[in-house]
Parts: sequence; structure tokens; C-alpha cells
Amino acid sequence: MESLQSLNRRRKAVSNIGAITKAMEVVAAIKMRKSEEVALDSRPYAFKVLNLLEKLSRADSVKNVFTSSHEIKKTLVVLITSDRGLIGSFNTQAMRAFENFIRNDYKKSEDDHEYLAVAVGKKADAYMIKRNFRLVKNFYGFGDLIRVNEIDPLSVFLTDGFMRGDWDRVVTISMHFRSALKQEALSREILPLDFSKIRETVSEMVPERGKFSEEKKSPNGFENGIEYIFEPSPKELLEELMPHLLRMEIYQLILEANASEHSARYVAMKSASDNASELTEKLLVQYNKARQASITGEIIEMSATQSALK
Repeated sequence: MESLQSLNRRRKAVSNIGAITKAMEVVAAIKMRKSEEVALDSRPYAFKVLNLLEKLSRADSVKNVFTSSHEIKKTLVVLITSDRGLIGSFNTQAMRAFENFIRNDYKKSEDDHEYLAVAVGKKADAYMIKRNFRLVKNFYGFGDLIRVNEIDPLSVFLTDGFMRGDWDRVVTISMHFRSALKQEALSREILPLDFSKIRETVSEMVPERGKFSEEKKSPNGFENGIEYIFEPSPKELLEELMPHLLRMEIYQLILEANASEHSARYVAMKSASDNASELTEKLLVQYNKARQASITGEIIEMSATQSALK
């Protein structure tokens, strides 16, 4: 049987770990709620920008470099993960979705097609290096409450590379926030730009359950039947505003990934806290039984010694 000192040390260690995971659970819950709020606060603005660009595209008959489709020879896949761990299977799901996309993509069978990768998050960078995938750029340190200007290096890199012809298509792999207990990995094609796909991305930011789920009932901000006079020309406005729309779409994806990360960490830490609490109770019962057995043994020894002396 394990000694009383060893059992007591184990019980205290597990109790301390439980206190740490409980604190991390509370912090993750607060960050998750704030990330949801930030994502939803930016949603009306994203809808207004998209509404304006849709009107511009209808008014302009000339194809734009961001919307025109051409032969796809190179696909850039952006894998979005976290910088830190302790979030259960969050990163594993994103990496598995990345592998599934590469394996099942309709361009996979073409010999002259090439895949490139961008890693967003330290876990994605380590994964790409381990798999010897062709990594062209990595980005770290997108904070918990990220601002729009913080994702400028990523959006500029994707936009400039697409305009130069370094890649013909950009696909993102990231975690989608369904609810506090459910996140799933989704792939989205963000270049060439497709207005219907962007609207879907922005609309999906509203969780299915929880405090913010009623936002689905609110109007999305699109206007119909209003004609505008544009100055300068729609073509010039499109060329100026398209990178901004892409920037907002990437911002929404990062916010969504952050909310999913904090949600996954909250669930993982809650599970760890519950397990620590359960194990502490079991160790306490085991310690009390061992202590009682020790006391009983000492009493028996004292009684036997007294009987022998008589």
C-alpha cells in the first residue's frame, strides 16, 4: 500500500493543478465572450462594405482582377491555428481539415498544379515544417482582441501575391465557431472574390446557441432598390475597395478562429478541473482509509503488547 506521505503529496499536487485549471477556465470563458462581442460588432460594417461593392460590381461591366476567374496553376492554402496549446483537439481538427482539402481538392489530379502554404499561428508553422510542406510565409501573435490593422501584413501579402500572379487561388482552413461547446474546421475560398461566399462567411459569425444567437434575427443591413451615382468611376472604386473587402473578410476569419480557440480552451480546462476535483476526492478517500488502517494497526499492536505484559 502507498504510504500516507506519498498519498498526501499526490492529493495536494492534484488540488493545486485543479486550482490552476479552474483559473484558466474562467479566463478562457471571459476571452471567449469578448471575442464573440468583437466579431459581432464588426459584422454590420462588413455587411455595409459588401453591400457597396455588390452595387459597384453591378454598375461596372469591366472585370476586376480580384473577381475574374482564370486558369488555376497555383493554390495558396492558409492554415489558421493557435500560438499556444492546452486546447484539446482544436489544432488537430484544423490540421486534419488541411490534409483532407489537399487530398480531395479537384485540382489535386492535375500534374501542373502546385500547392503553397501560409501558416497563421505557431502550431501551424510547426506542423508545416514537420510535414515538409512548401511554406512561403508564417504569421504569429494575432492577439486575443485583435484590431483590424494587426492583420494588415497577412491581407497585404495575400492580395499582392494574387495580383502579381504568385498564386491563382487562395483557400483558408480555420475553425468555425458554432457554440461554446462546438467548433468545426471549414475551408473557404477567399480569392478570387465571390460576394455570395463573403456574405456567407460574415453571416456565419453569429453562433447557433448562447447569448448572441438572437443576432440571427436582426437584419443583415443589405439594401435593395436604391440607385447610386458613383464618382470616381465604379471601376476605380472597385480597384480601391476590393483589397479592403478582402481585409475585412480575413479579419472576420481571425476573429472567428480566436473565439473558437478560447471556447476550446474553456472546454478543455473545465474538463481538466472536473477531473482534478474527482481525482482529489478519490485520493482523499484513499488517504483516509490508509490513515484509518494505520491507526487501527497501531491500536491492535498496543492491545497485543498490553495483553502480553499481563
